[in-house]
This record gives sequence, structure tokens and C-alpha cells, in this order.
Amino acid sequence: MNLTELLETSARRWPHKTAFVEATAEISYAALVERIDSFAEKLKPLGLPSGSRVGLCFPNSINYVALTYALWKTNVIVVPVPTECPPEELEEIAATMELAAILSQKPLAPEIFVSKFPLAIPPNNHSLNIAFIRFTSGTTNARKGVVLSHETIRDRVLAANQAFQITDADTVIWCLPMAHHFLITIVLYLNAGATVVLARHVTAKPFLEAVNRWRGTVLYAAPFHFSLLARDNSGAQIETVRLAVSTTCALPQDVSETFFKRFGRPLVPALGIIELGLVALNAADPRQRWNSVGKPLADFRVKILAPDENGVGEIAVAGPGICDAYAAPWQSREHILRDGWFITGDLGRLDADGFLFLISRKTAVINLAGRKVFPEEIEAVLDRHPAVRESRVFGRVHPHLGEVVEAEIVLSTDNASIENLNHFCREHLASFKITTRFHVVPALPRTPATGKIRRVAAAA
Repeated sequence: MNLTELLETSARRWPHKTAFVEATAEISYAALVERIDSFAEKLKPLGLPSGSRVGLCFPNSINYVALTYALWKTNVIVVPVPTECPPEELEEIAATMELAAILSQKPLAPEIFVSKFPLAIPPNNHSLNIAFIRFTSGTTNARKGVVLSHETIRDRVLAANQAFQITDADTVIWCLPMAHHFLITIVLYLNAGATVVLARHVTAKPFLEAVNRWRGTVLYAAPFHFSLLARDNSGAQIETVRLAVSTTCALPQDVSETFFKRFGRPLVPALGIIELGLVALNAADPRQRWNSVGKPLADFRVKILAPDENGVGEIAVAGPGICDAYAAPWQSREHILRDGWFITGDLGRLDADGFLFLISRKTAVINLAGRKVFPEEIEAVLDRHPAVRESRVFGRVHPHLGEVVEAEIVLSTDNASIENLNHFCREHLASFKITTRFHVVPALPRTPATGKIRRVAAAA
């Protein structure tokens, strides 16, 4: 199957219904399919072989969606690339993911630009019907790219909507970057016949204006965005909103409480993992158990491995829509799972009622305002600077952004200067990955057994 078939079914059911709103432009489901078909025709002269991988480096827009589906329609695999990536990072993604081309947009112009790359040998897709590869890690991490087939994405979309209950009566106000969030959101909304309003600004006033102008019913955003809304003092309400989902990182209690006080609507925490899709949603008790991601979705099972005396252990998940593979180096689903279970790397517990609580992370990923940042990638850049002998990057809890990036630095010599280190990072990293603060330390903490750098959960 192909995910374009799901959208075409929606277009037949709701041909004249608005699919997307972008600024002053609206596009119906039927017109969206026409644009997708037009893009697909324009892609044909590129001669992209079936199963080739193409990077999509495009801003949030109707065209981002249309290009994604157009690539799928031509049996090409989409690899989303954040628009903030500097040239060095683009080159690394292109090489690691074996991209045949990158589609991008020239600043301040609507044209689509194509950069093609000659590949001596086409990538091996291991006979999978791949739709999407999400590049997920940095330059020193061995696993790069979560592989998802059309069938897997369909399964996780259907499973997720058992919790979201999105229908053609819904209008979703969208603000997250599509390069980081697309499958169990945009694909799901279009499958259900909803209208998606692309919020051009995430500051409170224009966002609330969009909610009320378009009578939004669903908000899906990071705690960062909800914190901005909670601090708004305009008096504007969100009376049409039935569901406000907080995702990407832990929901701070003060954001949960101030948002409810301001709007009379609870924030619903959720647990989404790129390898799994939407695992849990706390629509049942978001006020009293604000710090729980809720009960696992109906089709998922969650267990706690080797729980301690407080019931805390590593979280394992089984269910539909688990990723098909890791891309580089290739690891099949069978090798990723342990007896059918995906080991998340998160520490948590289940209470007596089956609500899941995340306690801390074993993995080091940093969540910054809806974007995931991998410390190893930043460390690889820092360690190239002549003043740095070695570094450790970590997240610092931030009241509005979720986390910010900080780093500990061991100097290469006693009199080494890190005065231009921040500028050096800006030359080699996307803007949201730039370290906000450096701490010069005599040595980095290491594990006793292996001597590896010890990773920690975000510092307060």
C-alpha cells in the first residue's frame, strides 16, 4: 500500500472541505490532491529510481505536505531535514542516508530547488516498502535513521486515533516543525478529514487569534508553546478547544496549573517515541496526575523491567507500528526488539491504576521546544575546537523551553581560550543546537566499569 491512498480516500469523501489554512490561503482536500499530482509530475524528469531516498528541507507549509505525498506517490522515500541545518550537517545527512537528492526552498522565494547526488550503488532497502526515514542521531552515534514503511505508518496512525478521536469535525491548530513531527499528526489529521491551520507565529496573541478565528478544536504542542499561552493576559479564551495535548518533553507542573487556570482546559500529557508512535495519552486524569503520560493505548502493552523497591525500572513497549529497522548501520526490527519488546531507554513506573510515570531518561536526548537534540552530535563539534580536549553536553531544565543545551568542557591546555567557541558552533551546527552555557571543569564524570562519559537526566 501507499499512504497517498489514504489521502485520496479522504479527498473522495470530503472533496470541498478545507484541508489546510496557511496565512490567507486555504486549500481543499480535492485541490491538495491535485497539487500533489502536479508535484509528482514535476518530479518525474529527475529520474529518481523507485526506493531512492530524498531529503526534504522545507519550511512548514502546504507545499511541505504536498511534496511529502508527491514523493510517496512516485515511490520515493522521504528523509525530513530541518531547515536550520548548516551545510556541513546537510552533507553528513546526505552521505549517511545515501540520499539521491535534497528538495529545498530558496529563502524568500516559492521555487523548489533540487540538489542531486550521484550514488555509485543504490541504497539497500531490504525489500521493505519504506515511506520515511527519520535521521535521529549525531555524528558519533552508531544508529542513524528510523525506518518506517507505509504499512507501519498506517498501523500507528490508526492506533493513535483510538486515543485522539480526530474526525472531520475537528480543526487542528498546528505550530510544531514538520521536519520533527509529521506521521502521527499531519498524516493522521488528513486521514480523518480534519482541517489543519498552520500557525505562522507561536507567540500567544496570533496563536490565540488563529484558534478563535478558525474555531480550533485540537491543540498539539510542546510545553514551551503552552507556557507562552498560559502567560497571555489578553483575556482571549479557547472555548472551542476540546483537546490540548502536551508532547515532546515532560510537562512542568506550573505550566499545567497556569494553563488550566488561564483557560479552564486541562493539558493532556502524551508519550510519543519515533520508533513506536503514540504509546500513551493521559486524557483520563490530566489534572490530578498531571505528571503521568497516562495509560498505554488500547493496542499497546507496557512493562517495567527489573523494578526497584519503588517500582521504577526501564520501560519496555510492545504494540503496532514499531519501526521496521534502523538505517545506518542496518538493523532489522527483529534485531531491535527483545522478545517482541522495544526497550525505550526511559526509566518509569506504573501505578496501581495502570498510569505510566516517566521518572528519568537513561538516554541523553535533550528536548528543546519540540525539537530533539543529541548530545553526541554537539560534542563531536566541540571536541574539534583546538581549545577543547573533551566535552559533555547535557540538558538544563528550562521553565518555558523544556530544556536548554549546556556543556562541560575540559580544556586542551591550562591557558586555552574558549572565547570563540560559540561562534565555532554556529558555523557547524543548526541554531537550535547551539550551547547556551559552557562550564570549564577539570575532568568529566565517567562510569567506573567502562570509563565512558556518564550521561545524566536534565539538570534542574
